[in-house]
Amino acid sequence: MSTPVKLIWKDKEALSLAAAYYFVDACAKSIATNDRFTVAFSGGSTPKRLFELLALPEFSSNIDWKKVFIFWSDERFVPHTNDESNYKTSKIALLDHVKIPKKNIFVTPTKGEPAACAAEYEASVKAVLGKSASFDLTLLGMGDDGHTASLFPGTTILSEQKRLVKEVWVESKQTWRISFTYPLINKSKQVMLLVGDANKYPVLKKIFAKNAKYLFPVQGVNPAKGQTIWMLDEAAVTGQ
Repeated sequence: MSTPVKLIWKDKEALSLAAAYYFVDACAKSIATNDRFTVAFSGGSTPKRLFELLALPEFSSNIDWKKVFIFWSDERFVPHTNDESNYKTSKIALLDHVKIPKKNIFVTPTKGEPAACAAEYEASVKAVLGKSASFDLTLLGMGDDGHTASLFPGTTILSEQKRLVKEVWVESKQTWRISFTYPLINKSKQVMLLVGDANKYPVLKKIFAKNAKYLFPVQGVNPAKGQTIWMLDEAAVTGQ
């Protein structure tokens, strides 16, 4: 297990730019090695800006989209046309603007029963990634309660050890969500956590304390053989 890398940028725009350059580089290296790039997108405002940047010609022209395969690390259990949908956010910000084959986009099913949809999505992950189920890059964010993906404090999904994708009822949001579990996230070759804004400071202060205790779901992100990269802005690490 490698030591997490912590990179701090002036503001969220600088953070997003750095993440975009990193994404292009990671994509190129993966395609050169394995002839494809498997990536899991996340929701939230910070990843949205990353997606908008990746849609710009200076970035998108350097990505071989035919060899990119996209999943989502979690999804709200709403129609794909709903403004709350992580897929819709990614679609408007990025996917509508690049030439990626539709067959390379694996949208989380959200029709029917949550459990059945989660099982269906897990099957898609296994079909594309094989037995290793190892994403080249998993993008994640962090809420001000320390959750990541849809791994919220106090939810049963936190103790899941076998399933790769699972449905989870989030009491604080009064809604179902579908999320990657720790077993899948922690098989990733690289995990990038995009965290900006001062409201994240109280949690980050405890996470990065010298003798940090396990208090928040995001602390369960520890790829066994991969690298964790924290992309932070100054507000998130200073509270100002």
